[in-house]
Amino acid sequence: MVQHPLFNLEEIFDRPLKKYELFFSTLDLSILDKESLVGRKPISRSAIVRALIFKNLKSISSLSDLSSELYERPALSQILGFEPGDRPIPVERFSCFLKDTDNKILQQVRVSLARKLISLGIIKGKYLSIDSCPILANVRQNNLKTNVKSRFKKERPPKNDSDCRIGVFPTFVHDEKRVDFFWG
Repeated sequence: MVQHPLFNLEEIFDRPLKKYELFFSTLDLSILDKESLVGRKPISRSAIVRALIFKNLKSISSLSDLSSELYERPALSQILGFEPGDRPIPVERFSCFLKDTDNKILQQVRVSLARKLISLGIIKGKYLSIDSCPILANVRQNNLKTNVKSRFKKERPPKNDSDCRIGVFPTFVHDEKRVDFFWG
């Protein structure tokens, strides 16, 4: 037998979810919700995006952990836009959303949020920052197990991918700089 608390503990302890409530109230995610006249009532797509943003903000490692977090904290799930008192959101819903949603829509949300932050003066928008990771091409020269003469010569690009260019990937291990080359 489980005894439910008489008071909402989050209300007692200075409302720790208030910062999330303020943050998610500024997001305009109306572009994501589609009305459907047939079938069961869908889970709000904007609520799913808010939950995925929350997952990244709190560094939650997996979608199943996110689902259990939302089930255990009904006040949080209500802030994110889910129906209070519902069953836990299945992990498959998050996976299907990530698989089926076009990246352009999510980029529109990101750009609109950045423009809103610039208009409010929170960020200036003067500088451009780029974060990149090496994307290796599927060519023989990138496979170190094969014997290739002149593997990383700029003048001899791989034959099976003419768009390839040589890339450099520096790594720092125990204060030592190591440079790896790749075709990408």
